[in-house]
Amino acid sequence: MLRPLLMHFARRPGALELRRFFALTWVLLVLHLFTFSTWGQMADFATALWTLATTASYALIYLLPASLLGGGLAWLLARMPVRRWQGWALAGGLVALTGITHTLLFADRMIYGMYGFHINGFVLDLVTTPGGIESLGASRSTELTATLVVLGFFVLQAAAYLAAVWPRAPRGGQARPLRLRYLLVLLVLLGLGERVAYGFSHAANYRPILFASERYPLYLPLTFRKLAARLGVAQQSQDKGGMHLSQTALSYPLVPLRVEKPAKPMNVVWLVAESLRYDMLDPKIMPNLWQFSEESLRMERHYSGGNMTQMGVFSMFYGLYGNYWFPMLAARRAPVLMDVLQQQNYRFGLYTSQRFTYPAFDKTVFVNMKPTDMHELSGGAPPWQRDRQNVDALARFIDQGQPGQPFMAYMFFESTHANYDFPEEAAIAKPYLEDLNYLTADFSKDIGLIKNRYINAAHHVDQQVGRVIVHLRERKLLDSTIVIVLGDHGEEFMERSRWGHSAEFNRFQTGTPAVIHVPGEAPRVISGISSHLDIPATLLPLLGVKNPSSDYSLGSNLLAADFKRPYAVAADWNRIAYLGSDYKLTVPINVTGALRNEATDGNDMPVSNQALAKQAVQPAMAEIMANLARFSRPQH
Repeated sequence: MLRPLLMHFARRPGALELRRFFALTWVLLVLHLFTFSTWGQMADFATALWTLATTASYALIYLLPASLLGGGLAWLLARMPVRRWQGWALAGGLVALTGITHTLLFADRMIYGMYGFHINGFVLDLVTTPGGIESLGASRSTELTATLVVLGFFVLQAAAYLAAVWPRAPRGGQARPLRLRYLLVLLVLLGLGERVAYGFSHAANYRPILFASERYPLYLPLTFRKLAARLGVAQQSQDKGGMHLSQTALSYPLVPLRVEKPAKPMNVVWLVAESLRYDMLDPKIMPNLWQFSEESLRMERHYSGGNMTQMGVFSMFYGLYGNYWFPMLAARRAPVLMDVLQQQNYRFGLYTSQRFTYPAFDKTVFVNMKPTDMHELSGGAPPWQRDRQNVDALARFIDQGQPGQPFMAYMFFESTHANYDFPEEAAIAKPYLEDLNYLTADFSKDIGLIKNRYINAAHHVDQQVGRVIVHLRERKLLDSTIVIVLGDHGEEFMERSRWGHSAEFNRFQTGTPAVIHVPGEAPRVISGISSHLDIPATLLPLLGVKNPSSDYSLGSNLLAADFKRPYAVAADWNRIAYLGSDYKLTVPINVTGALRNEATDGNDMPVSNQALAKQAVQPAMAEIMANLARFSRPQH
């Protein structure tokens, strides 16, 4: 049986067999694409018809790269003098190209299901940057499952190839040609039909089709509101295209800093935990940090500057909206906070249980640091062990200082990143899911067990934070050391329909604990809104900076008696969000297509009157728009 199969792979197929292979692959892609849809899209006839037409036509679009490359390979091999391995080469190339098409669609569907966006610049940055894939924290079972699924796609395409090239008994003495031209004409007509249907839906703000279009990767919307108006289609109010920023150069800080170095500069210990959300600061879950917060400044409604590590850490060091990440990265510009610390001859010990290269903090926050000051532990030991090892190293760093020289220690904990890692002695929430497989987990059923993993990981992080605090206390350094403890962003466990982070801007994904110990400051609690953006504006005056915070940040001094923040701002790769007490609004930036403004109430629940919500926050959105250009200047 194996020998005939190999023989058919080895022989070079003809044009008819190639057309048959691509036709079969198109059918498989149509079936694959139906997994992107929801049953809700079939609830009404118009949306169901649009879904069928779009699925059929976009399957052809997704197949085009593989078919063009495969056709080019067939043409090239036909003109090569050596023919012995042509059949194998063509079979392998076609199966590989179409298998990769399925793999990319599968990866996109998984990303969209978890985060609500398709493969975009953020995902490409994750894949191509050293340390990006490792940062996902996938378990071995997840990696194995993904490998088996991908192999399944290639096996499926190999079977399709065999079905296409397998000899067929001619009917009536002649083989009947496969007339794909009729299918192509039908698909073109379906494509035009769904284009027109989307255009009229856009004009009439018919949301079922508009929202369904968001489920297709690389969907290109077509709009023609003027034509629709001429044809009598009623125009409905709809979301605008979001904010649009032009390319600019940096003007950061706005003016040179005026600095009077303190007679006795304070040390800085900065502790950041991955995905640590606000409600983990609980006497039972994080008793050490809770007790320390009773002696410090505790923010009870604190927001990260983003819903992902990149924007969260960026915002806490720069005090700027996360959208400034891109010009700062391009310019390799460090935050002025790090500039001042270097100018005052601080000793640096920077530790992470992941990588400094992803996100590219080695090219932004820590771009001017010596490589010998940056210590990363990634891979090998599980995250909880790496966190312990890094705390050991941080303690040694503290003890190695010279008298009179201040130090800045930074530590990034990885335990609370999915897969949520912890030693058994830290398991205070039971039962918990033993193995979190991203691809096979039933989140509707197992989310409580998954969250228990997260709670246990947070408890372990608290133990490590406690070790640092005890070490500082035992060395009698707390009276001369600023201690900052934050999460880079939050983590959601289906409270608002998502798991993880990077998808929404609700409080679960953006709210973090925030504890700041400043020697000489009385303990107090800020119950109103605060933000990562306020950290530089709080620290730099303690380092002798005399400028108003508006010269270098978009934050305010948390230690000021009149501190009050009316709203927070968070960002991701291509959106920005207003986070207020009454409303929250998400707006796309420099994005075309079906991305829409989304308004919720202060508790992240849908609002019945979107227009009223947007009108209420309009003055704040105008201020946010101005701030997006505050530290920029036009390029000449």
